Amino acid sequence: MKQYSIFTGKKRTTILVILFVFFIFVSVFLMPNLGQWLVTEDELQESDMIVVLTGSVPDRILQAVDIYNERYSDKLVFVNSYRVGYDIFVERGVEIPPGDAQLSKMVAIDLGVPEENILILEGNAKSTQDEALIIREYIRNNRAIESIILVTSKYHSGRSKRIFRKALSGLDREISIYSSPSKYDPFNVNQWWKDREDIKLVVLEYLKLANFYFREQFLLD
Repeated sequence: MKQYSIFTGKKRTTILVILFVFFIFVSVFLMPNLGQWLVTEDELQESDMIVVLTGSVPDRILQAVDIYNERYSDKLVFVNSYRVGYDIFVERGVEIPPGDAQLSKMVAIDLGVPEENILILEGNAKSTQDEALIIREYIRNNRAIESIILVTSKYHSGRSKRIFRKALSGLDREISIYSSPSKYDPFNVNQWWKDREDIKLVVLEYLKLANFYFREQFLLD
């Protein structure tokens, strides 16, 4: 018995045309904007502290020091990040390089920031969510803090502000959050699809955004 495809003749042509038009639409209208939509950059105001998120030391600490030198704030704050296997190394007497927070502090000091203006919060953060919760507790216990500047990489800036805004909404007062994505971040906002690493960043960041909207935000209350 002969089997016939349900997509024959005009139907198949119509489907191919629709797919082609959809591909053109995505390529022309959506793809160039996907990188831009990840970035949130605010006009900075004088703030109580500059929160430097972990994950990419060079671009983020350079941006933070620039903001410090521009006198938007006189305090840099970092959160200790979790390092897999660190405790085992310590138990066996193995010395390993400092983590992101300690390395950033060393760089900031070398770039002219006084050590007394740098604070590292303990917490072994595994994610931006963890950092936000640790910062929230610090702000909860320091009622003079009313505003922060959030420094991170370009592709991470939109999601990180969403996370912090949700986390800090649990406080009994409003905290102003100003996002300052690093100009030293090499991420190509407008032509991200031309670089393999940028493609990975965009795809992963949108997956993380989906996780934030469908799961993570409900854990930040």
